[in-house]
Amino acid sequence: MERKAYRVNEVVLSTGLGRSTIYKLMEEGKLSRIKVGSITLIPAADVDALLQRCAA
Repeated sequence: MERKAYRVNEVVLSTGLGRSTIYKLMEEGKLSRIKVGSITLIPAADVDALLQRCAA
């Protein structure tokens, strides 16, 4: 089964971007966030779209 969402730390490690940059992108609406209790998740589709935009 394919992953649907990632924790912030997983996105930091997989993209090489800083934690504060990830949170800034969420504030700017460039990444969605899903809160489950105290855990922040980022949809996998948003991470893929971010990487494609950066690669273009």
